[in-house]
Amino acid sequence: MGKVKNWAMDIEEFCNGYFYAGADQPFVLDEDDFTIDEVVEDVQMYFKSNAAAKYAKEYLEKTFN
Repeated sequence: MGKVKNWAMDIEEFCNGYFYAGADQPFVLDEDDFTIDEVVEDVQMYFKSNAAAKYAKEYLEKTFN
């Protein structure tokens, strides 16, 4: 179970690196920033995993919607 949790946290941290938020602000997705699909593509390339890309998409959609 620990490996899966670390894997998920690694993906979330990777995704969070694309979006800046101040200390008191939630993450903000602006039109000038990366799109969710662009971040998911980068996750796919970095982690070399379809499961990682699927998890990233679910995480980002939950976070920004």
